[in-house]
Parts: sequence; C-alpha cells; structure tokens
Amino acid sequence: MTDFDDNAWRRADTLEVAGPVAVIGDIHGRLDLLTALVARLDALHPARRMPLFVVGDVVDRGPDSKGVVEFLVGRGARGVRGNHEDWFARFAAGGGFDSTALSPVVGGRAALSSYGIDERSTAAIEARWREVPVAHREWVTSLPVVLRLIVDDKPFWLVHAGVSDSAFTIEEPVARMHELARDSPDDLLWPSRSPEEMATLDGPIVSGHVCRREPIDEGHAIAIDTGCGVWDDGALTAVVLPRRRFVSVFSEHGA
Repeated sequence: MTDFDDNAWRRADTLEVAGPVAVIGDIHGRLDLLTALVARLDALHPARRMPLFVVGDVVDRGPDSKGVVEFLVGRGARGVRGNHEDWFARFAAGGGFDSTALSPVVGGRAALSSYGIDERSTAAIEARWREVPVAHREWVTSLPVVLRLIVDDKPFWLVHAGVSDSAFTIEEPVARMHELARDSPDDLLWPSRSPEEMATLDGPIVSGHVCRREPIDEGHAIAIDTGCGVWDDGALTAVVLPRRRFVSVFSEHGA
C-alpha cells in the first residue's frame, strides 16, 4: 500500500478560464459516446479546442473506463469527483479496494476489466492496483469535490450531486462551499436531487448523478446526466459555457 491521502480531494477549487468551455455529464465508461461528443464539440469551435470539464462518474458500468480516463488525460480535461470515482481513486492510488464496487448497482467490475483486472477476491483485486497507469491515478486523485469555474467572468459551480438549498444558511457561498467540501463531501456526491431542490448561489450549479431523459436548465441549476452507460438508449450530454448550450450524442451517435 501507498501513503494515500484520502482527504486531499475534500476541497473546493476555483479556476478562471476563457470561454467557450464544455462541461460533460456522467460518462460511465462509454468511450464511444465520449469521442463522438467531443468530435461535435470540436466542430463547433474549430479555431480552438474547447477546454473540457467533467462532473464526475467517468468510470464504471460501461465497457471502457480505462479508455475514457486515457482520453480525458490526453485532452487535459479537468472537473470534479463523482461518487463512482470514490472507490476508484482510492484503489488506483493503492489505498485499498472497497468490495461494494463489485455490486451491479456500482458496476465496478466493468471498470476493473477495462484495466485487465478480472480476479474475484477482494485481496486479489487489491493487489493489482498498479495496473492503473500513473497518469490515470494522478488525474483521478486530483479531482476536487467542488470546482468554482469562472468562464468569461461568469461563475458556475461544478458539483456532482448538486447542493441542497438547506445547506446554505449564510450569505457567502464561497466560504460555505469550502466548508461543505471539507466537512461533508459525501453530501455533494451521493444524494439524488432535482434542480428545483438546489441552492441559488452567485452562479448556476452544474451537476450530474441523476439520470434524466433530457438535460435541464432551471436558471440557478443545470443538470446534464442523460443516462450514458446506464440506459441502452441513454445519451451523453455536454453544456457549453457561458452560453449554456446543450450538445448530446446517443448510443447510435444520432443528433
């Protein structure tokens, strides 16, 4: 085992970038849909590749988690951790293996298989953590739980499961988000929330986690998990910021 720091991701980062940028919803190991979506995004802005961001859940369920992470690393993508990165980041860094990842609901067996790990026992799987390339380990363990993304001076909050309105009892959202990231990170990864339940901050919350047939823009909250890697006919969706334009591809790469 390594000296894995399981607290480093419990943070809220801030990043200022020039637009446009694309924030991609839950990918769940579907490299085919990811490459199709990014091809469409690149075609929208051929003069400069749009920076890519993710709202978590890039691994599990679909057939090629390894290919997805490799692609995202190669494109310099950034973003936030999802609940499906929780076990994977720990495992990839030699911090142990959580056997709940093998449950059908989580779908971690598919992620492990994409790295050539097909052992059945927890101990045998745990011993294979070095099969995850160093660049993949570094990328997934670097993801914070919150990213305040400022695009052309407009603030957006990337949080995998969103933030409930009841979490905000003070006026200053930045300080409160740092507090939540440090003290209650699981509350930003796991609960199923609708956009209507989310807090109204100084900029929209962009989230994934809950599968919906269509992306949603409620003004104060944007939801972009459209079932990729979960439903056979699910879509992979990105929102282009700051214009808030949705771009989706489906399992047959339709428009």
